[in-house]
Amino acid sequence: MSSEKTNRRRPWNTIRFRLTLWGAGVTTGVCLLVCLIVYAGLSWSLHHEVDGILEGEIQELTARVFKEFGQDYEAAEQGVALELGHRVRGDLSYRLLNDQGAVLLTYDPEEQLRAPVPHRLSVDAEEAKPVFETIDDPKSAYPVRMCTRGFTGQDGRTYTAQAGYLLDRVSRSLGTFRGICAVALAVAGIVAFWGGRIVAGRSLRPVQVIIGKAERITADALGERIPLSGTGDELDRLAETLNAMLNRIEQYVARLKQFTADASHELRSPLAALRGNAEVVLSATRSKDELREVIQESIEQYDRLGRIAEDLLLLARADAGELSLERTVMQLDKAISDVIDLYRPLAEDEGVELKFTCSGPVRVHADDARMRQLVGNLLDNAIKYSGRGKSVSVAATAENGAVEMTVADDGPGIPPDDLSRVFDRFYRVDRSRSRQRTPGVGLGLAICRTIVEAHGGSIHIDSAPGTGTRVTARLPQDLTTGKPG
Repeated sequence: MSSEKTNRRRPWNTIRFRLTLWGAGVTTGVCLLVCLIVYAGLSWSLHHEVDGILEGEIQELTARVFKEFGQDYEAAEQGVALELGHRVRGDLSYRLLNDQGAVLLTYDPEEQLRAPVPHRLSVDAEEAKPVFETIDDPKSAYPVRMCTRGFTGQDGRTYTAQAGYLLDRVSRSLGTFRGICAVALAVAGIVAFWGGRIVAGRSLRPVQVIIGKAERITADALGERIPLSGTGDELDRLAETLNAMLNRIEQYVARLKQFTADASHELRSPLAALRGNAEVVLSATRSKDELREVIQESIEQYDRLGRIAEDLLLLARADAGELSLERTVMQLDKAISDVIDLYRPLAEDEGVELKFTCSGPVRVHADDARMRQLVGNLLDNAIKYSGRGKSVSVAATAENGAVEMTVADDGPGIPPDDLSRVFDRFYRVDRSRSRQRTPGVGLGLAICRTIVEAHGGSIHIDSAPGTGTRVTARLPQDLTTGKPG
């Protein structure tokens, strides 16, 4: 609601307004460019036509002067004045100069020939090129187009002829065109603005639908999705991207809710046991042996709470990308041997035989403590689910720049429906199998995957009912430094 009020107060902040403004500006700019091009073409065409008239008049009048009047310039001037004076408009002037720049004859009714008398022009033996110029006189409302041309007379002397044309009609025509262009640009700008506003509004209508739908998606309604128009355009791709993001968020929130529920459930059991022990002690006077037994059981529950807290902290840090690894070039085979020696008494109590095979030293650039935790979790899981009289085999090899560690047991195996979920947090395949001793909380394999992936490796399980289970962790030997030696 607040965003809608802000947009109403400040419409220039909306995409629709900016698109409209850009569209109107581009359209008006294109129209202006077209007008300028047409104006330049029209101006050139009109001036070119005037230049042709002036050049023709010079040739015609000069030829007539020398043909009919010879050296009688006074009679020639009267003849020129008589001929040009018969015209409806007195917009054409003419004068003839000798090679010294002296005026021999002139006809200038509008006093257009105010340009200085030119110096002697170089005349080609065959043809002299005319020179054109436009003269702006403050005393005249319109400029004059001047044509000057030199030529050789019948007496062999060089003469210069000039003709001037008043550009009043040309200027008025160009002025009228400028006015038309101004009106056309104004109309085009207005039409472009309102037309662009309508087009932008229709084009952005799907965006309003997306905004409205997104505003209705809350933590309690993550199942809502943005509808697609079916056009396959950029807005459809945006909606698909947002829907994919919502899918990931929904999955993450679902996992978070499940994780919270499972963590609460797992923490409730040891807390209830501790409370029960305390109530038993307080209910009556107990002997030292009874108190010792209660305290020992409470310590076991405290240990379980501590392990759960540590595991949850590790997973939380991994999710936040803050799981720190102290990588060193370690000897993995020795770390595995040490962990096996640590778990051997437990395996003997469970009636499980531990085996370890390694062809030679296996070195890897990794965090020693996390690698020992990885091996310990896999061994604990394998011993717990193998059963009495079974065996657990551990192997480690290094080949092609990678280290591969396998932990295999010949226990009952994992059903196919559970195999895809064994790495989920708090997931246990068969809780009844783990009640022979302190039950796990279903975080062991999730932590194993977190550790392996933090080292840039991969882990997977091969299992089937009745065939045992084989867990394979593959790690790169060289992560950030040179190959370990």
